[in-house]
Parts: sequence; C-alpha cells; structure tokens
Amino acid sequence: MNLNEASKRAFEISKKRKQYKGDGDDTIRALKHCAGEVVEAVDAYDNWSMLDNPQGRKEEFENELADVIICILSVSGSEGIDIEQAISRKMLINEGRVKNGLCQ
Repeated sequence: MNLNEASKRAFEISKKRKQYKGDGDDTIRALKHCAGEVVEAVDAYDNWSMLDNPQGRKEEFENELADVIICILSVSGSEGIDIEQAISRKMLINEGRVKNGLCQ
C-alpha cells in the first residue's frame, strides 16, 4: 500500500463525510478526533481478552487501530505531508536513539 495515496484517499473520504469545513480549525479538530480514535482502540484492547468471544474482540481492536491510522493519514493528506518520507525519517531517528542508548 502506498501511504501517500492512502493519505489522499482518506482526506477525500473525510471531506465527503463533511469532517473538513475549511474554517481554519480543520487540523485541530481532526487531531482531536484522532485522539478519540486512540481512546477507542485502548478500550477495544482492554475488552479483547475479557469477554467470551476473543476473536470478535480482536477484530474490533484491529478496526480501531485502522481508524487511528486512517485518521492520521487524513490529517497528513489535508496538510500535504509526504507521510512515507516523514515515517522513514522518524524511524531512522528512533533507530539512532536505540543505537545510542537513548531509549528507555
């Protein structure tokens, strides 16, 4: 999957769902929405092993993780960010931290 293409697609879907209003607060509103999606993923994970149908709960958790990523992709699409490049750059930074013993 090409993340930059997915980013553009996620943004287009968000616009069609009227999540972007063009009022200057779109990115803040979208990031708050992403935070809510993370909370939903946490809740889904917490419930995963606690009920009778762990496979169904795993699928719910997977769906919530996908929502988090889609939300972030939509934000990167709205801001014109090359998300593949940003991820690659950040992974190199994180790897460097591990090599230098800077991670906890």
